[in-house]
Amino acid sequence: MDRKSRNVTLQDIADELKLSRSAISLAMRNHPSISKETREKVQETAMRMGYRPSPLVSALMTQIRNKRQANAESIALISRLKGPITTETSESPFYYMLYQAIIERAQAKGYHIDEFHLSGEKLSGQRLSKILVSRGIHGVILFPGNDTPDLDFPPLDWEQFATVLIGYNTNNTNLHQIASDYTYDIEYALNHVRRDGNRRIGLAITYRVSNSSNHAWLSRYLLFQNFIPKSERVVPYVQEENGDIIPEKFLAWYRKEKPDVILFSADQIPDYMEEAGIRVPEDVQMVNLVLRDPSTGMAGMNPHTREVGRVSVDLLGNLLQTNQIGVSAYPQSITIKGHWVPGKSYIEKTKQTPAP
Repeated sequence: MDRKSRNVTLQDIADELKLSRSAISLAMRNHPSISKETREKVQETAMRMGYRPSPLVSALMTQIRNKRQANAESIALISRLKGPITTETSESPFYYMLYQAIIERAQAKGYHIDEFHLSGEKLSGQRLSKILVSRGIHGVILFPGNDTPDLDFPPLDWEQFATVLIGYNTNNTNLHQIASDYTYDIEYALNHVRRDGNRRIGLAITYRVSNSSNHAWLSRYLLFQNFIPKSERVVPYVQEENGDIIPEKFLAWYRKEKPDVILFSADQIPDYMEEAGIRVPEDVQMVNLVLRDPSTGMAGMNPHTREVGRVSVDLLGNLLQTNQIGVSAYPQSITIKGHWVPGKSYIEKTKQTPAP
């Protein structure tokens, strides 16, 4: 049968380039064992010859690779923290919740997690890359948080790894990324309380927290302010000092701005209000933008932190299974939308459409 009258196969490409069929298969899947130059040549030839992979065969091969890799493949979890994340040592419950979700999903998929804590051990990108390659690790998850100000992830030999970044705060912007949809969450909260008739809506955050959300909360809040009457605008409280919210400064802001509702992310703010004799929700209503623990009785947005961790493993697993190693020309950015959780800190006045 003439080649033009049938589908082009991997063997046809191998015959054309005088390479083995296995080499062609690896090159088509961007496997790091094949040089970049050869991979590009193979893929260009395949395109010129009109090669089209069979989706059924691809699915079957993925299942075979999954079985082969089960209980064998390791993933590097790299953080800028000083040590292992536990309930006792983690500064934020966010980190531990995210960490647990990653571990559980990795174990369910047959992966082992190797942790590296950059604030505790100074490793150059070159040194860390060599360690990972020597251990046969080609999958990397970059964990959020930072115990050392301005410490970035070291420049790994990215062409050796499939990499997924959780969150923001890095100069490595060309990586696949998973994060909570902070813009959607604050927009939903603003629209929710606005429909209830509240007019003076405040925002209280630290600069560090704002930075960790890629300033999505602050930027969306300021845009919202631009479209409401000046008499209803509230200057946001953005604390530039490091550490927790400073109660004296926060309370001074509250008494000056007199908001009807405060959107916030710092768990200690409700305590400051109670200590100052300010009643919630009678004197002011409060909405937590990162309500990870509904048992507190607060109203707010659940950012689905655990789902962020699970999806990061799922995406990395897909990249590994399809041998998408190296920096992608078209990195994916996946965001997880939160949903509204009613609570005693906020008075519901109208029937709301629940967030997805």
